[in-house]
Amino acid sequence: EADFEQARRELQRRLLEEVDGDSADAPPGSHGPSRKTALMLLFLLPVLGLAGYALLGTPQALDPAQRVAQPRMSAEQIDAMVAKLAERVQANPDDLKGWLMLARSYKVLGRYAEAADAYGRAETAVEKDPDLLASYAETIAMANGKGLSGKPTELVAKALKIDPQHGHSLFLAGAAAMERGDARQGIAYWEALLPQVEPGSDIDRMLRDGIEKMKQAK
Repeated sequence: EADFEQARRELQRRLLEEVDGDSADAPPGSHGPSRKTALMLLFLLPVLGLAGYALLGTPQALDPAQRVAQPRMSAEQIDAMVAKLAERVQANPDDLKGWLMLARSYKVLGRYAEAADAYGRAETAVEKDPDLLASYAETIAMANGKGLSGKPTELVAKALKIDPQHGHSLFLAGAAAMERGDARQGIAYWEALLPQVEPGSDIDRMLRDGIEKMKQAK
Protein backbone atom coordinates (compact mmCIF):
# COMPACT_ATOMS: atom_id res chain seq x y z
CA GLU A 1 0.00 0.00 0.00
CA ALA A 2 2.85 2.38 0.84
CA ASP A 3 4.57 1.64 -2.50
CA PHE A 4 1.28 2.24 -4.35
CA GLU A 5 0.76 5.59 -2.62
CA GLN A 6 4.34 6.68 -3.36
CA ALA A 7 4.05 5.72 -7.04
CA ARG A 8 0.73 7.51 -7.38
CA ARG A 9 2.06 10.71 -5.86
CA GLU A 10 5.17 10.60 -8.04
CA LEU A 11 3.10 10.17 -11.19
CA GLN A 12 0.82 13.01 -10.18
CA ARG A 13 3.82 15.26 -9.56
CA ARG A 14 5.21 14.46 -13.00
CA LEU A 15 1.83 15.16 -14.59
CA LEU A 16 1.55 18.57 -12.96
CA GLU A 17 5.12 19.44 -13.94
CA GLU A 18 4.35 18.36 -17.51
CA VAL A 19 1.25 20.57 -17.64
CA ASP A 20 3.18 23.55 -16.30
CA GLY A 21 6.00 22.93 -18.77
CA ASP A 22 3.65 22.70 -21.71
CA SER A 23 1.93 25.93 -20.73
CA ALA A 24 5.25 27.75 -20.49
CA ASP A 25 6.49 26.43 -23.84
CA ALA A 26 3.24 26.92 -25.76
CA PRO A 27 3.55 29.42 -28.64
CA PRO A 28 1.23 32.44 -28.76
CA GLY A 29 -2.19 31.53 -30.08
CA SER A 30 -1.79 27.87 -29.16
CA HIS A 31 -5.09 26.08 -28.62
CA GLY A 32 -5.38 23.36 -25.99
CA PRO A 33 -2.79 21.39 -24.07
CA SER A 34 -0.19 19.53 -26.07
CA ARG A 35 -0.40 15.88 -27.10
CA LYS A 36 2.55 15.28 -24.77
CA THR A 37 0.42 16.39 -21.81
CA ALA A 38 -2.52 14.25 -22.93
CA LEU A 39 -0.32 11.17 -23.23
CA MET A 40 1.08 11.84 -19.76
CA LEU A 41 -2.49 11.66 -18.51
CA LEU A 42 -2.87 8.27 -20.12
CA PHE A 43 0.28 6.99 -18.46
CA LEU A 44 -1.24 8.12 -15.17
CA LEU A 45 -4.51 6.25 -15.72
CA PRO A 46 -3.55 2.74 -14.57
CA VAL A 47 -2.48 4.06 -11.17
CA LEU A 48 -5.11 6.75 -10.75
CA GLY A 49 -7.71 4.34 -12.06
CA LEU A 50 -7.30 2.07 -9.04
CA ALA A 51 -7.73 4.96 -6.63
CA GLY A 52 -10.38 6.55 -8.82
CA TYR A 53 -12.66 3.54 -8.83
CA ALA A 54 -12.85 3.62 -5.05
CA LEU A 55 -13.18 7.40 -4.87
CA LEU A 56 -15.94 7.38 -7.46
CA GLY A 57 -17.87 4.72 -5.60
CA THR A 58 -17.46 1.90 -8.13
CA PRO A 59 -15.26 -0.63 -6.30
CA GLN A 60 -17.05 -3.43 -8.18
CA ALA A 61 -15.03 -2.37 -11.22
CA LEU A 62 -11.98 -3.89 -9.55
CA ASP A 63 -11.72 -7.49 -10.62
CA PRO A 64 -10.76 -10.18 -8.09
CA ALA A 65 -7.71 -10.80 -10.26
CA GLN A 66 -6.31 -7.55 -8.91
CA ARG A 67 -6.39 -8.97 -5.40
CA VAL A 68 -4.24 -11.98 -6.27
CA ALA A 69 -1.20 -9.80 -6.82
CA GLN A 70 -0.20 -9.80 -3.15
CA PRO A 71 3.45 -9.90 -2.00
CA ARG A 72 3.02 -13.44 -0.66
CA MET A 73 2.42 -14.71 -4.21
CA SER A 74 5.30 -14.83 -6.64
CA ALA A 75 5.15 -13.40 -10.13
CA GLU A 76 5.59 -16.90 -11.48
CA GLN A 77 2.56 -18.14 -9.53
CA ILE A 78 0.42 -15.29 -10.81
CA ASP A 79 1.56 -15.84 -14.40
CA ALA A 80 0.75 -19.53 -14.06
CA MET A 81 -2.76 -18.78 -12.82
CA VAL A 82 -3.40 -16.38 -15.69
CA ALA A 83 -1.98 -18.89 -18.18
CA LYS A 84 -4.39 -21.55 -16.90
CA LEU A 85 -7.28 -19.12 -17.23
CA ALA A 86 -6.20 -18.33 -20.80
CA GLU A 87 -6.12 -22.03 -21.65
CA ARG A 88 -9.60 -22.50 -20.22
CA VAL A 89 -11.26 -19.68 -22.13
CA GLN A 90 -9.51 -20.59 -25.37
CA ALA A 91 -11.00 -24.06 -24.99
CA ASN A 92 -14.39 -22.45 -24.26
CA PRO A 93 -14.53 -19.38 -26.54
CA ASP A 94 -18.16 -18.63 -25.62
CA ASP A 95 -17.25 -18.12 -21.95
CA LEU A 96 -17.68 -14.33 -21.88
CA LYS A 97 -17.16 -14.06 -18.12
CA GLY A 98 -13.92 -15.96 -18.50
CA TRP A 99 -12.71 -13.63 -21.25
CA LEU A 100 -13.55 -10.62 -19.10
CA MET A 101 -11.64 -12.03 -16.14
CA LEU A 102 -8.70 -12.74 -18.43
CA ALA A 103 -8.84 -9.21 -19.85
CA ARG A 104 -8.78 -7.68 -16.38
CA SER A 105 -5.98 -9.98 -15.29
CA TYR A 106 -3.84 -9.05 -18.30
CA LYS A 107 -4.56 -5.38 -17.69
CA VAL A 108 -3.40 -5.60 -14.07
CA LEU A 109 -0.21 -7.28 -15.27
CA GLY A 110 0.39 -4.51 -17.80
CA ARG A 111 -0.12 -6.83 -20.77
CA TYR A 112 -2.35 -4.32 -22.50
CA ALA A 113 -2.38 -5.73 -26.03
CA GLU A 114 -3.48 -9.13 -24.72
CA ALA A 115 -6.01 -7.46 -22.44
CA ALA A 116 -7.50 -5.51 -25.34
CA ASP A 117 -7.78 -8.70 -27.38
CA ALA A 118 -9.53 -10.50 -24.50
CA TYR A 119 -11.97 -7.61 -24.08
CA GLY A 120 -12.67 -7.83 -27.80
CA ARG A 121 -13.56 -11.53 -27.46
CA ALA A 122 -16.25 -10.52 -24.95
CA GLU A 123 -17.39 -7.38 -26.73
CA THR A 124 -21.07 -8.40 -26.77
CA ALA A 125 -21.00 -8.32 -22.97
CA VAL A 126 -18.75 -5.26 -22.78
CA GLU A 127 -21.18 -3.12 -24.81
CA LYS A 128 -23.85 -3.43 -22.12
CA ASP A 129 -21.71 -2.25 -19.20
CA PRO A 130 -20.22 1.27 -18.85
CA ASP A 131 -17.55 0.01 -16.44
CA LEU A 132 -16.35 -2.52 -19.00
CA LEU A 133 -16.59 -0.06 -21.89
CA ALA A 134 -14.41 2.46 -20.06
CA SER A 135 -11.89 -0.19 -19.04
CA TYR A 136 -11.76 -1.52 -22.61
CA ALA A 137 -11.20 1.99 -23.97
CA GLU A 138 -8.43 2.67 -21.48
CA THR A 139 -6.79 -0.66 -22.27
CA ILE A 140 -6.77 -0.02 -26.03
CA ALA A 141 -5.21 3.40 -25.43
CA MET A 142 -2.49 1.88 -23.27
CA ALA A 143 -1.90 -0.92 -25.78
CA ASN A 144 -1.47 1.26 -28.86
CA GLY A 145 0.26 4.19 -27.19
CA LYS A 146 -1.58 6.58 -29.50
CA GLY A 147 -4.05 8.10 -27.11
CA LEU A 148 -7.83 7.85 -26.94
CA SER A 149 -8.73 8.77 -30.49
CA GLY A 150 -10.64 6.28 -32.61
CA LYS A 151 -12.18 3.24 -30.97
CA PRO A 152 -11.40 4.25 -27.36
CA THR A 153 -13.38 7.46 -27.84
CA GLU A 154 -16.23 5.50 -29.44
CA LEU A 155 -16.32 3.10 -26.49
CA VAL A 156 -16.36 5.97 -23.99
CA ALA A 157 -19.24 7.59 -25.90
CA LYS A 158 -21.21 4.34 -25.66
CA ALA A 159 -20.56 4.19 -21.92
CA LEU A 160 -21.79 7.76 -21.43
CA LYS A 161 -24.88 7.00 -23.51
CA ILE A 162 -25.71 4.22 -21.05
CA ASP A 163 -24.80 6.32 -18.00
CA PRO A 164 -24.12 10.05 -18.64
CA GLN A 165 -22.68 10.39 -15.13
CA HIS A 166 -20.33 7.41 -15.28
CA GLY A 167 -17.22 8.61 -13.48
CA HIS A 168 -14.52 6.62 -15.25
CA SER A 169 -15.98 7.49 -18.65
CA LEU A 170 -16.23 11.19 -17.80
CA PHE A 171 -12.56 11.12 -16.83
CA LEU A 172 -11.54 9.44 -20.09
CA ALA A 173 -13.81 11.68 -22.16
CA GLY A 174 -12.16 14.73 -20.63
CA ALA A 175 -8.69 13.31 -21.35
CA ALA A 176 -9.73 12.56 -24.94
CA ALA A 177 -11.02 16.11 -25.38
CA MET A 178 -7.76 17.48 -23.98
CA GLU A 179 -5.83 15.26 -26.38
CA ARG A 180 -7.61 16.66 -29.43
CA GLY A 181 -7.37 20.25 -28.16
CA ASP A 182 -11.07 20.64 -27.37
CA ALA A 183 -10.71 22.53 -24.10
CA ARG A 184 -14.39 23.49 -23.88
CA GLN A 185 -15.56 19.88 -24.04
CA GLY A 186 -12.80 18.70 -21.73
CA ILE A 187 -13.83 21.24 -19.10
CA ALA A 188 -17.47 20.15 -19.39
CA TYR A 189 -16.64 16.49 -18.82
CA TRP A 190 -14.33 17.07 -15.87
CA GLU A 191 -16.63 19.63 -14.23
CA ALA A 192 -19.40 17.02 -14.44
CA LEU A 193 -17.05 14.57 -12.71
CA LEU A 194 -16.03 16.85 -9.83
CA PRO A 195 -19.18 16.32 -7.69
CA GLN A 196 -18.44 12.58 -7.66
CA VAL A 197 -14.99 12.83 -6.10
CA GLU A 198 -14.00 13.58 -2.54
CA PRO A 199 -13.37 17.31 -2.07
CA GLY A 200 -9.70 18.01 -1.41
CA SER A 201 -8.57 14.54 -2.51
CA ASP A 202 -5.65 14.05 -4.88
CA ILE A 203 -7.91 13.30 -7.82
CA ASP A 204 -10.05 16.36 -6.98
CA ARG A 205 -6.97 18.58 -7.06
CA MET A 206 -5.73 16.98 -10.27
CA LEU A 207 -9.08 17.54 -12.01
CA ARG A 208 -9.30 21.14 -10.85
CA ASP A 209 -5.75 21.84 -11.99
CA GLY A 210 -6.49 20.27 -15.38
CA ILE A 211 -9.68 22.31 -15.73
CA GLU A 212 -7.81 25.50 -14.91
CA LYS A 213 -5.10 24.72 -17.47
CA MET A 214 -7.75 24.02 -20.13
CA LYS A 215 -9.50 27.30 -19.32
CA GLN A 216 -6.23 29.14 -19.83
CA ALA A 217 -5.80 27.38 -23.18
CA LYS A 218 -9.25 28.30 -24.52
